[in-house]
Amino acid sequence: MFKAIVNDTRSWSNSIDAIAALIDEGSFVIDESGIKLRAMDPSQIALVDFILPAKGFEKFEVSKTVSIGVDLLELSKITKRSKPEDKIELSFDGSRLRMVFRGDTTRIFSLSVMEAASNPPREPKIEFSADIKITPAIIKDALKDAELVSNHVALSAEGGLAIRADGDTGSVDIALKEDKLLSVNIKSPARAVFSLDHLNNILKEAEAPSVVSLSLKNDAPLRVEYAIGDARVVYYLAPRIESA
Repeated sequence: MFKAIVNDTRSWSNSIDAIAALIDEGSFVIDESGIKLRAMDPSQIALVDFILPAKGFEKFEVSKTVSIGVDLLELSKITKRSKPEDKIELSFDGSRLRMVFRGDTTRIFSLSVMEAASNPPREPKIEFSADIKITPAIIKDALKDAELVSNHVALSAEGGLAIRADGDTGSVDIALKEDKLLSVNIKSPARAVFSLDHLNNILKEAEAPSVVSLSLKNDAPLRVEYAIGDARVVYYLAPRIESA
Protein backbone atom coordinates (compact mmCIF):
# COMPACT_ATOMS: atom_id res chain seq x y z
CA MET A 1 0.00 0.00 0.00
CA PHE A 2 2.82 2.41 0.92
CA LYS A 3 6.61 2.05 0.99
CA ALA A 4 9.31 4.69 1.18
CA ILE A 5 12.99 5.09 2.00
CA VAL A 6 14.02 8.29 3.75
CA ASN A 7 17.12 9.83 2.16
CA ASP A 8 17.81 12.41 4.88
CA THR A 9 17.42 10.81 8.31
CA ARG A 10 18.17 13.98 10.27
CA SER A 11 15.64 16.09 8.37
CA TRP A 12 13.00 13.37 8.76
CA SER A 13 13.60 13.22 12.51
CA ASN A 14 13.52 17.01 12.79
CA SER A 15 10.31 17.14 10.76
CA ILE A 16 8.54 14.73 13.11
CA ASP A 17 9.78 16.75 16.08
CA ALA A 18 8.56 19.98 14.48
CA ILE A 19 5.05 18.53 14.30
CA ALA A 20 5.12 16.75 17.65
CA ALA A 21 6.23 19.96 19.40
CA LEU A 22 2.62 21.13 19.08
CA ILE A 23 0.48 18.21 17.95
CA ASP A 24 -0.23 15.08 20.01
CA GLU A 25 -2.20 13.21 17.35
CA GLY A 26 -2.66 13.74 13.64
CA SER A 27 -3.27 12.10 10.30
CA PHE A 28 -0.69 11.75 7.55
CA VAL A 29 -2.25 11.83 4.11
CA ILE A 30 -0.05 9.94 1.66
CA ASP A 31 -0.52 10.12 -2.09
CA GLU A 32 1.68 10.21 -5.17
CA SER A 33 2.72 13.80 -4.42
CA GLY A 34 4.17 12.95 -1.00
CA ILE A 35 3.23 13.02 2.69
CA LYS A 36 1.06 15.77 4.18
CA LEU A 37 -0.38 16.57 7.59
CA ARG A 38 -2.59 19.41 8.78
CA ALA A 39 -3.84 19.51 12.36
CA MET A 40 -4.69 21.78 15.28
CA ASP A 41 -2.87 21.64 18.60
CA PRO A 42 -4.88 20.50 21.66
CA SER A 43 -5.40 24.10 22.82
CA GLN A 44 -6.89 24.98 19.41
CA ILE A 45 -4.73 28.08 19.08
CA ALA A 46 -2.10 26.73 16.68
CA LEU A 47 -2.32 24.93 13.33
CA VAL A 48 0.46 22.91 11.70
CA ASP A 49 0.57 22.33 7.95
CA PHE A 50 3.35 19.97 6.88
CA ILE A 51 4.34 18.54 3.51
CA LEU A 52 7.27 16.37 2.44
CA PRO A 53 7.15 15.84 -1.34
CA ALA A 54 7.81 12.46 -2.90
CA LYS A 55 11.06 13.81 -4.39
CA GLY A 56 12.37 14.12 -0.82
CA PHE A 57 12.57 10.33 -0.52
CA GLU A 58 15.11 7.95 -2.00
CA LYS A 59 12.21 5.66 -2.86
CA PHE A 60 8.49 6.41 -2.70
CA GLU A 61 5.68 4.04 -3.69
CA VAL A 62 1.98 4.36 -2.91
CA SER A 63 -0.77 2.38 -4.62
CA LYS A 64 -3.60 4.69 -3.57
CA THR A 65 -4.21 7.65 -1.29
CA VAL A 66 -4.09 6.59 2.35
CA SER A 67 -4.68 8.44 5.62
CA ILE A 68 -2.79 7.21 8.67
CA GLY A 69 -3.76 8.46 12.12
CA VAL A 70 -0.74 8.41 14.43
CA ASP A 71 0.28 9.29 17.95
CA LEU A 72 2.95 11.82 17.09
CA LEU A 73 4.59 11.76 20.49
CA GLU A 74 5.14 8.00 20.16
CA LEU A 75 6.34 8.41 16.59
CA SER A 76 8.77 11.10 17.73
CA LYS A 77 10.17 8.81 20.45
CA ILE A 78 10.85 6.08 17.90
CA THR A 79 12.30 8.45 15.31
CA LYS A 80 14.69 9.89 17.90
CA ARG A 81 16.28 6.43 18.13
CA SER A 82 17.51 6.69 14.54
CA LYS A 83 21.16 7.45 13.86
CA PRO A 84 22.41 9.86 11.18
CA GLU A 85 23.91 7.00 9.15
CA ASP A 86 20.73 4.87 9.26
CA LYS A 87 18.50 4.27 6.29
CA ILE A 88 14.87 4.51 7.37
CA GLU A 89 12.35 2.37 5.52
CA LEU A 90 8.68 3.25 6.03
CA SER A 91 5.73 1.05 5.11
CA PHE A 92 2.05 0.76 5.91
CA ASP A 93 -0.02 -2.38 5.41
CA GLY A 94 -3.39 -1.03 6.54
CA SER A 95 -3.04 -1.60 10.28
CA ARG A 96 0.45 -0.61 11.40
CA LEU A 97 3.12 1.87 10.42
CA ARG A 98 6.39 -0.07 10.13
CA MET A 99 9.80 1.57 10.42
CA VAL A 100 13.06 -0.23 9.71
CA PHE A 101 16.32 1.43 10.72
CA ARG A 102 19.21 -0.08 8.75
CA GLY A 103 22.71 0.80 9.92
CA ASP A 104 25.26 -1.11 11.97
CA THR A 105 22.21 -3.00 13.22
CA THR A 106 18.77 -3.55 11.75
CA ARG A 107 15.98 -2.39 14.04
CA ILE A 108 12.32 -2.84 13.24
CA PHE A 109 9.61 -0.78 14.93
CA SER A 110 5.88 -0.92 14.36
CA LEU A 111 3.39 1.67 15.54
CA SER A 112 -0.32 1.05 15.90
CA VAL A 113 -2.38 3.54 13.94
CA MET A 114 -5.54 5.32 14.97
CA GLU A 115 -8.64 6.27 13.06
CA ALA A 116 -7.66 9.01 10.67
CA ALA A 117 -9.34 12.40 10.96
CA SER A 118 -12.10 12.67 8.37
CA ASN A 119 -11.67 16.37 7.63
CA PRO A 120 -8.44 18.22 8.34
CA PRO A 121 -8.83 21.85 9.47
CA ARG A 122 -8.88 24.49 6.79
CA GLU A 123 -5.89 26.71 6.26
CA PRO A 124 -6.79 30.27 7.36
CA LYS A 125 -7.25 32.79 4.57
CA ILE A 126 -5.66 36.01 5.78
CA GLU A 127 -4.55 39.05 3.82
CA PHE A 128 -1.41 39.85 5.74
CA SER A 129 -0.11 43.40 5.91
CA ALA A 130 3.54 42.55 6.62
CA ASP A 131 5.88 39.80 5.45
CA ILE A 132 9.34 39.42 6.93
CA LYS A 133 12.12 36.91 6.31
CA ILE A 134 14.71 36.38 9.02
CA THR A 135 17.43 33.91 9.96
CA PRO A 136 16.44 31.32 12.61
CA ALA A 137 19.28 32.33 14.95
CA ILE A 138 18.24 35.99 15.13
CA ILE A 139 14.57 35.38 15.91
CA LYS A 140 15.35 32.59 18.40
CA ASP A 141 17.87 34.80 20.21
CA ALA A 142 15.35 37.64 20.45
CA LEU A 143 12.75 35.33 21.96
CA LYS A 144 15.27 34.18 24.58
CA ASP A 145 15.59 37.81 25.68
CA ALA A 146 11.80 38.14 25.83
CA GLU A 147 11.56 35.02 28.00
CA LEU A 148 13.50 36.76 30.76
CA VAL A 149 10.49 38.91 31.65
CA SER A 150 7.32 37.35 30.26
CA ASN A 151 5.53 34.32 28.81
CA HIS A 152 4.08 36.30 25.93
CA VAL A 153 5.53 38.65 23.36
CA ALA A 154 4.34 41.40 21.02
CA LEU A 155 5.58 41.33 17.43
CA SER A 156 5.35 44.60 15.50
CA ALA A 157 6.19 45.31 11.88
CA GLU A 158 6.88 48.97 11.05
CA GLY A 159 10.18 49.91 9.46
CA GLY A 160 11.54 46.52 10.52
CA LEU A 161 10.57 44.02 13.19
CA ALA A 162 10.11 44.99 16.83
CA ILE A 163 9.73 42.52 19.68
CA ARG A 164 8.46 43.61 23.10
CA ALA A 165 7.77 41.65 26.26
CA ASP A 166 6.19 43.03 29.43
CA GLY A 167 6.17 41.22 32.77
CA ASP A 168 5.82 41.81 36.49
CA THR A 169 9.55 42.35 36.90
CA GLY A 170 10.19 44.56 33.88
CA SER A 171 10.14 44.74 30.11
CA VAL A 172 12.40 44.23 27.12
CA ASP A 173 12.39 45.88 23.69
CA ILE A 174 14.26 44.43 20.73
CA ALA A 175 14.47 46.33 17.43
CA LEU A 176 15.55 44.55 14.26
CA LYS A 177 16.09 47.09 11.53
CA GLU A 178 15.47 46.34 7.86
CA ASP A 179 19.18 45.89 7.08
CA LYS A 180 19.35 43.06 9.66
CA LEU A 181 16.44 41.21 8.06
CA LEU A 182 16.64 39.11 4.90
CA SER A 183 13.62 40.81 3.38
CA VAL A 184 10.81 43.12 4.49
CA ASN A 185 7.51 43.88 2.80
CA ILE A 186 5.25 46.04 4.95
CA LYS A 187 2.04 47.27 3.33
CA SER A 188 0.80 48.73 6.60
CA PRO A 189 1.99 48.53 10.23
CA ALA A 190 1.00 45.34 12.06
CA ARG A 191 1.09 44.25 15.69
CA ALA A 192 -0.13 41.25 17.67
CA VAL A 193 0.73 39.43 20.91
CA PHE A 194 1.54 35.72 21.03
CA SER A 195 2.38 32.94 23.49
CA LEU A 196 6.12 32.57 23.88
CA ASP A 197 5.84 28.86 24.66
CA HIS A 198 4.04 28.26 21.37
CA LEU A 199 6.48 30.44 19.42
CA ASN A 200 9.46 28.59 20.86
CA ASN A 201 7.89 25.23 19.97
CA ILE A 202 7.10 26.48 16.47
CA LEU A 203 10.68 27.61 15.87
CA LYS A 204 12.31 24.68 17.65
CA GLU A 205 13.44 22.89 14.45
CA ALA A 206 14.24 26.00 12.39
CA GLU A 207 17.94 25.92 11.58
CA ALA A 208 20.27 27.55 9.08
CA PRO A 209 20.41 27.56 6.13
CA SER A 210 16.59 27.64 6.28
CA VAL A 211 14.89 31.02 6.31
CA VAL A 212 12.00 31.82 8.65
CA SER A 213 9.12 33.67 6.98
CA LEU A 214 6.80 35.65 9.28
CA SER A 215 3.49 37.11 8.13
CA LEU A 216 1.66 39.57 10.38
CA LYS A 217 -1.61 41.46 10.54
CA ASN A 218 -3.07 43.49 13.38
CA ASP A 219 -4.46 41.16 16.06
CA ALA A 220 -4.64 38.27 13.56
CA PRO A 221 -2.96 34.84 13.54
CA LEU A 222 0.77 34.82 12.84
CA ARG A 223 1.96 32.72 9.91
CA VAL A 224 5.40 31.10 10.25
CA GLU A 225 7.02 29.05 7.49
CA TYR A 226 10.39 27.37 7.06
CA ALA A 227 11.97 24.37 5.36
CA ILE A 228 13.43 21.26 6.98
CA GLY A 229 15.46 19.62 4.23
CA ASP A 230 12.99 18.96 1.41
CA ALA A 231 10.03 19.32 3.78
CA ARG A 232 8.08 22.49 4.40
CA VAL A 233 6.22 23.34 7.57
CA VAL A 234 3.74 26.18 8.03
CA TYR A 235 2.24 27.25 11.35
CA TYR A 236 -0.62 29.58 12.19
CA LEU A 237 -0.68 30.88 15.76
CA ALA A 238 -3.70 32.71 17.14
CA PRO A 239 -2.97 36.01 18.90
CA ARG A 240 -3.31 36.54 22.61
CA ILE A 241 -6.20 38.87 23.45
CA GLU A 242 -4.90 41.81 25.39
CA SER A 243 -7.01 43.26 28.17
CA ALA A 244 -8.17 46.80 27.68
